[in-house]
Amino acid sequence: MSTKARFFKKVQQSNTVTELDERSLEADIQAFCRRMESFARQLGHWFEGSAIEVIVATKYLHDLSTIGYSLNSGAVCYEITTITLRHGTRSVTIMPEQLRQGREKGCVTLTVDSAAGVAGKQKYSLCMAPESGWLIREEAQTPADSIPLTEDVFFQTIEKLA
Repeated sequence: MSTKARFFKKVQQSNTVTELDERSLEADIQAFCRRMESFARQLGHWFEGSAIEVIVATKYLHDLSTIGYSLNSGAVCYEITTITLRHGTRSVTIMPEQLRQGREKGCVTLTVDSAAGVAGKQKYSLCMAPESGWLIREEAQTPADSIPLTEDVFFQTIEKLA
């Protein structure tokens, strides 16, 4: 095979890899958005009829973790669900941050604000679990310390909202 033929074969392989990366990126973004929507619905059901106000909104996420995964190599911007739980002056904010961080996908920050100033704020990191649901860890912990976000774990995490 000539040098020219090898060159064009590499170009073709590179284009194929880029197309696969873009399809994978789009699928991951859609999964992240669906997971956030589902989480919002689930929280709505859990708090229905309670004194906790569930505020569901959307934001445009200019996701820097997607740089290099698209043909234009820029960051991707997409609309995604955000969730705030409010009880008087206390709140819990569940805010999507980025699609990828290392091996984690669907990175979200959960902040519990007990209205006691800086000392009253607790931060947690969530990421999408491989099959469904979420994993959670304290902000200072490593991804290896993540545990499944069950209903019990969730209510223990937001206990200061009560």
